[in-house]
Amino acid sequence: MLEKIRNNTQSTFAKVILGIIIVPFALFGIDSYLSSSGSNVWVAKVNGESIGLQSYQNALLGVREQMTKQGESPDPSVFENPEFKKAVLEGLITSRLIHQEIIKSNFNISQDQLNEYVVNMPNFQRNGKFDQATYDQIAKNANLTPRKLDEEIRKDMAKQQVKDSIKKLVSFPEKLIKPMVNVAYQKRDISLFEMRLDDYKKKMKVSKKELRDFYDTNTSSFIMPEQVKINFIVYSVAGIIPTIKIEDSEIKKNFEDNIDKFQGNQKRQAKHILLGFDATSSVGEKEKIKMKAKELLNKIKKTPKEFDVLAKEFSQDSESAKKGGDLGYFSRGMMVKEFEDAVFKLKKNQLSGIVETEYGYHIIMLTDIKGEEVTFDSVKAQIKGELIFSKAQEIYLSEAENFNNIVYEQSDSLKAAAEKFGIEIQESQWLSADAAAKFFNNESFSQAVFDPIAITEKKNIAAIEVSPNNLISARVIDFKKSAPKIFDDAKQDISNFLTTRNSQKLLIEDGDNLILSLKAGDKKIDWIDDLVIDRIDMQGLSGPIVNAIFKINAKFTPNFEGIYDPNTEEYIIVRLNKTITDDITDEVSVDIFKDEYMQALTDEVDSAYTKDLREAASIKINQNFFN
Repeated sequence: MLEKIRNNTQSTFAKVILGIIIVPFALFGIDSYLSSSGSNVWVAKVNGESIGLQSYQNALLGVREQMTKQGESPDPSVFENPEFKKAVLEGLITSRLIHQEIIKSNFNISQDQLNEYVVNMPNFQRNGKFDQATYDQIAKNANLTPRKLDEEIRKDMAKQQVKDSIKKLVSFPEKLIKPMVNVAYQKRDISLFEMRLDDYKKKMKVSKKELRDFYDTNTSSFIMPEQVKINFIVYSVAGIIPTIKIEDSEIKKNFEDNIDKFQGNQKRQAKHILLGFDATSSVGEKEKIKMKAKELLNKIKKTPKEFDVLAKEFSQDSESAKKGGDLGYFSRGMMVKEFEDAVFKLKKNQLSGIVETEYGYHIIMLTDIKGEEVTFDSVKAQIKGELIFSKAQEIYLSEAENFNNIVYEQSDSLKAAAEKFGIEIQESQWLSADAAAKFFNNESFSQAVFDPIAITEKKNIAAIEVSPNNLISARVIDFKKSAPKIFDDAKQDISNFLTTRNSQKLLIEDGDNLILSLKAGDKKIDWIDDLVIDRIDMQGLSGPIVNAIFKINAKFTPNFEGIYDPNTEEYIIVRLNKTITDDITDEVSVDIFKDEYMQALTDEVDSAYTKDLREAASIKINQNFFN
């Protein structure tokens, strides 16, 4: 039941996108994305209200940024996927429908409710109190006036209350939870036997007549797609790197300027004696304190072992003085700069001079170092590499526009750009649109070289950054139209397909027959695995196999089931020996199951609510943006 509900309420992108777009307060209201300002072109209409192109593009960008902030780091190509784009639009449509329903139902958030929420929202506070300047700045950053931001928050609060109301519709008798938990944690004692598709493929023979008949029957399926052959040049940071020269003096300066970064993970233990002063101390008073510090320093230099005794007697840092001045371990950024700089220059057991900070005069001894002590020689190569890459990237960014201008202005050849930037002109093999997109890892590049103008005029295409720090321009040098494959070109693909299909059919038939023999007791086999599994500890089995195992009728045991797994290309025979249903008394396990089950039910009710809204609505989508 729970698994079914999960499957019905989640898709590849829906969970993340709906979480960002529909759940309020992600960006003070997605309705700021829904305003039609800046665009008269509509992407969708919801009960006559338009979702403009600019609003849709803003939402795409907003969702992308939110996914990144939430730790989602998919391949950048995901954001160009039509499924992703449609999922964002679906989220916008749902958000608009909920907002319309709120207005229709005369649902309202009072000014007092709004004020209380805004005043207590941490985003708008400074030093634990509401700060109007912070509120105004956040509104400005979102391109909203404070009054408009009030409106957006009010809308979001209304949506949240609608969602909270939906949650109250969900209930489930407590007495039924426990039996469901016991079933959810049920174990199954099984034995396994595997039959491999590869073993059947090796023996399978496909006749020439089968190949020919299949080709003749399915000729229209064997179409050679349009293909291009291109010349292309790549302007990249990687190509610039070999030209960069870095002097040792520059590397040394970078090390010294960024010593904090290199010692960031290192911890040091030190003890100190503090003779304090404050902002009201006169110059004369400070000089007397400094003279006292110098006397103490001279004593310690003569007898370093006396440091702890002198710290207890004279240090005005009362807490550390009790421990002989010991401050424990600390890393960069934990102490005031002057103190920290002094400590990180010392070697173990070395004594500092007089160190002045805002707190007074310190005498410091470094007692221990945790972590590798970073030396210039140990990070020289790393720094050099970073400097080379940084300089190469600077050149790349400064010259990228020039590169694009040259390939555009001298569009009859790539030669001028190649000579200017010292780049080799390369020639591709024959490429289909799919092959070009995969080879260059960029759909836009593939579309550009297959543009009819690029094919007919054979001009340079505009430079495209196919991936970070890699600009490519190309020109079509030859083109093949789409045409049916001849039999000789198609027969290997046909042979592979028929071999797999026929082998799979025979494998499943043999497996099913073997199960019948096992059930009748006519045959015995050597089971290769004996396992006890549950839905959490699956013992290395795939999810579909485990789901199938838990669907086996356990009323009579042993019972047998055959499962073909296309992922592993195996037919697996399962013998269910027995079920093990324990009485789960662990309250944590019960509570976790209950929370997850109730959340799944809530999601299902929420999904049904939005589905009802959609079915009653007039929704038009401009398909031009998704073809």
